[in-house]
Amino acid sequence: MKTHIRAGWDWVKEHLYIWIILFMYQLLWGFFLYRFIDHIVVPLLQRYPEPAPTELSRSLFHIEAHFQLTKTTEYAPYLWTLVGFVALRMLFTPLIHAGLLYSMSYSQRNSKGLAFFRGMKALWKSMSLLYIFEMIIVLLPAYWIVPKLTALLESTMGATELLQNAAPLLVLWLAGGWIVHHLFLFMQFGKASEQSIGPALVTGVRGLLPILGISLLFLAIGFLGSALVTAAAMFWTGMTALLLQQAYPAIRTLLQIWSLSSRFDVWQKIDNRPF
Repeated sequence: MKTHIRAGWDWVKEHLYIWIILFMYQLLWGFFLYRFIDHIVVPLLQRYPEPAPTELSRSLFHIEAHFQLTKTTEYAPYLWTLVGFVALRMLFTPLIHAGLLYSMSYSQRNSKGLAFFRGMKALWKSMSLLYIFEMIIVLLPAYWIVPKLTALLESTMGATELLQNAAPLLVLWLAGGWIVHHLFLFMQFGKASEQSIGPALVTGVRGLLPILGISLLFLAIGFLGSALVTAAAMFWTGMTALLLQQAYPAIRTLLQIWSLSSRFDVWQKIDNRPF
């Protein structure tokens, strides 16, 4: 695994311009998402009981919030705006994957320069199609899970009880989606390498364990880094906290690219290995 991680890092160092592009993309996306959430959260906080709430005032606040969510449609504009954000994100995601995987596939052939943008032009159709199928399969369980979660929301008053009842469903859904994502990722590797989907998928399944291991490793590093940045921002307020919060998206983007290039290296080495 160490060999593949090192190979992934070597690729990242040779394609730093992609990291800069994706960092700017993540920064702009985070800014607009932050402004949207801030527009929703601040008015809610202004309705929180003040001075320090009693048990009765806190319960009344929760009852009002529960009523607004389940008995009115005031949340509809915010919901549709969030749907628009998600749709825009889903539009750009396969384009970014096309550019990244094209660059990784052709890096062995000394295809540098603007390979990222050439990949977007060459692979956007196939990557978009695979991404659509992936989203359909991942979201299909929502047909059964969302009604169950809605019923829990309507019948449960406490956040702790709601979390306890909903957590098993959500964890199972997330784990299944994570596996499906990797299976489609193998197909994308094949498309970027000018292979058929079937053999590319078989190659990925042969290297499933090390690929999932690398993915888990980088997920753990990302989670730990996020926790450390959040904790540091709580202790070092002011300009230091602001710099930490602005710098972390660059680190997160670097980890994401590094993880993807390491997994691609595993897939590529197994593809060149006989059965």
